[in-house]
Amino acid sequence: MSASSHETYVETVGRAADTLHKSLDEWTVEAIQEEYARLCERQVRRMHLGTCDVIIDVTNEDFYGKVEDLWLHPWTRERGVEAHFKFLVLSVKYRNRKYPLAVRMLPIGAYIAEEIGKLLASCQRAGLHIRMVLMDRGFYTADVLRELQEHDVFYLVFAPQYALFKNMLASATRSVRIEHELVLNKNKTKTKIPTTISLVKDVKHDWVFATNLDLPGRALVKRYRVRWNIETDFRVQDEARIKSKSKRPEVRLFYFLVAALLLFVWNATQKFKLSFKKFIILLAKASSTDIVGGRA
Repeated sequence: MSASSHETYVETVGRAADTLHKSLDEWTVEAIQEEYARLCERQVRRMHLGTCDVIIDVTNEDFYGKVEDLWLHPWTRERGVEAHFKFLVLSVKYRNRKYPLAVRMLPIGAYIAEEIGKLLASCQRAGLHIRMVLMDRGFYTADVLRELQEHDVFYLVFAPQYALFKNMLASATRSVRIEHELVLNKNKTKTKIPTTISLVKDVKHDWVFATNLDLPGRALVKRYRVRWNIETDFRVQDEARIKSKSKRPEVRLFYFLVAALLLFVWNATQKFKLSFKKFIILLAKASSTDIVGGRA
């Protein structure tokens, strides 16, 4: 808690780092992810949120050492960053609160659609009714759309403006909906994945969405704006980031989930009373007092 509130290393504020890291020897990445999801699913069930929007996105954590690991995604070396640890995060939006319900740490070559399926299963176990799933252009693939369709959810995916879509936008005089098919090549089999492409004209600028929502273009843009603050939420979570030089995925995942859990608790209890930073500082002080007083 002290390292989190100061955005520093556990080694900087105490002598427990080696013991903490050794305790993680008994855990796998999968087990840590499942335990976090189980904890948050149970809490969400108690909150009875009902119908919510779901936002799925990827966030990165910088790594500056040598890149020789399945979990390290090579980067450009810009500002000394050699690689990224990647985390696929499902956040539940309920009114003006967002709860990071489940997280999947991504190795190189991860099958993203399958990981998304595991995240959506958390929503089901949490008793949520999904109004829609929101994703950015990085998720516009045939296998991801098929996974969303197999889970029978409404989705709104911001599609890249490929040459085909740019030409369609240029020739359209108003917003239009077009039936479209993506081709999934897997196991030497080609499967057509149907979707609807919504070309939205002149709502500040032009938009392209893949969706199964039967809504006019302007309404789709309004719905998609729900997702815009997710990058800000990741930056807010970084205020509780515990720094580490470790290459071990279990350590990096554990520290990431500590920050995610603090964000969850803050949203549930203190968002409109305290800033996130003040919340974790006060929580760290309270934890320190309990330890000193023998109430840890």
